[in-house]
Amino acid sequence: MADEANRTAFLEIQGRMIELTGKLKQVQNQMRNKEGEKKRAFLTLEELCQLSDDTNTYKSIGRT
Repeated sequence: MADEANRTAFLEIQGRMIELTGKLKQVQNQMRNKEGEKKRAFLTLEELCQLSDDTNTYKSIGRT
C-alpha cells in the first residue's frame, strides 16, 4: 500500500520535472534570442552614432 503511494507520488513528481525542464529550456532559448537581438541593436546604434546628424539613413517600419 505504501509502496503504491510512493510510486504514484514519484510518477507525479517525475512528470512535473519533465514539464518544468521543457519550460526551462524554452526560457533559456528565449533569453539567448533576446541577447542576440540586444547585441545587434547595440551594434546598429554604434554605427548610427558615428554618422553626422545630416546623414540620410533608412528607417525600418514594421518587423524585420
